[in-house]
Amino acid sequence: MHGSFKTEEMRKGKAVVVCVIASTLTSTIPNISLAGEMAAATLFTPALDVEYVQYGKPQSIDSIPTTPSGIPTPAVITRAALQLSNAPFIVVNSGSYVEPKLPALTLPSRRVGGRIDKEEALPRGTSKRLFSEAKTAGKTFSSLSDVVLIGESMPGGTTTALSILKGLGMGDCSSVSSSSNVNPIDIKKSVVEAALKRAEGMDDPFEINDVLGDPLHISIAGIAIGALSGGSHVILAGGTQMLAALALMRASGEEFDKEKVSIATTKWVFDDKGEKMGKLVGSLAPGASLVYADLSFSDSPFEGLKAYDEGFVKEGVGAGGTSVLALLKGRSVEDLKRSIYIEYERLMKMR
Repeated sequence: MHGSFKTEEMRKGKAVVVCVIASTLTSTIPNISLAGEMAAATLFTPALDVEYVQYGKPQSIDSIPTTPSGIPTPAVITRAALQLSNAPFIVVNSGSYVEPKLPALTLPSRRVGGRIDKEEALPRGTSKRLFSEAKTAGKTFSSLSDVVLIGESMPGGTTTALSILKGLGMGDCSSVSSSSNVNPIDIKKSVVEAALKRAEGMDDPFEINDVLGDPLHISIAGIAIGALSGGSHVILAGGTQMLAALALMRASGEEFDKEKVSIATTKWVFDDKGEKMGKLVGSLAPGASLVYADLSFSDSPFEGLKAYDEGFVKEGVGAGGTSVLALLKGRSVEDLKRSIYIEYERLMKMR
């Protein structure tokens, strides 16, 4: 684990892992996301991811989420890391296209996001309601734990994250990673530019998110603010998408203890965008930290996992953050890798 972190305080505290799921039609734009064998399949990914983490097997359909070339979901890492940390796993549905077949906290204003190059992301007023509902959930999580770790599953999320950052005037294309080893930045740029045109002259962050964002990042921001208001530490477990959540936290006008906020990600994201991320975290929330789990699969006996070291997938479903949590709880990197390899082998036998 690398980065500035209040390890002793967080190691001793009780942690809860929250995974926020949502879908947007933006993910169905061809070649914009690797989170599904076909573009339309991305709409099933969030439900399948959390079902797999919870039960060890998807429930909605008999299919393990993979990229078109068969690289496994990062939920493999998440499930293995959770088994080592023994933290409870809670799903928050902020707008999944498929309702997951497991107990979940469902936000009343949940909604599938629109395709932002052609339409507004959400009906006006939705983002403000989602933020408020999520903030209430965050306060509840805070009453149960000292550390609230928030991950996500939403294909196409790096594109809408970029749109949110640019819409708020807080980031650019150089800050945003990709699930592919070749970032389809030209596709993302054209989508974001179309969305930004509709938000010209806007300054209210909730309206901006309604126009060019999604239901996920605003919900993560609300949960984080609520948990921080209750005194918990917050770990934003993800890659560059968590920059959008942090930007929305800042733009919301809510006061929060920035020193109790950390973004925890994987080595693959950090190697890709770590320097840019660090600078943006410092400008968005001075005192917040950026850490990563020093996890590599270069010596893995499994080609599907080796692909992570070649720049594919990189992060998702809280993989980096839950890995950091397992390390915080005293597990070694070798313990973590062993657990992941055992889980991956079990998963492959199910195919």
